[in-house]
Amino acid sequence: MASYVGAERASSTDPRDWGRALAVALERLLEAARLDGHYAQHEHLCGVDLVLRIEEDGDGAKVAVRWVPEGNGDLDGEKLAS
Repeated sequence: MASYVGAERASSTDPRDWGRALAVALERLLEAARLDGHYAQHEHLCGVDLVLRIEEDGDGAKVAVRWVPEGNGDLDGEKLAS
């Protein structure tokens, strides 16, 4: 089964500063799915479980998001390979 990961570094260890990094990580996750030949847009992430991992990275934090499409990955008529 395919899985997709997006990551970005936040310049601060304060969780209130991680929003931009999370948004970039999600966009990279979707780009990875597109490069794999899948039509995936932000709407396809609504209502699905994502794994969020945050690790210290010097004076900042690495924010990573992982998505494992469930089943056949039927996305409004589009199929994700598993």
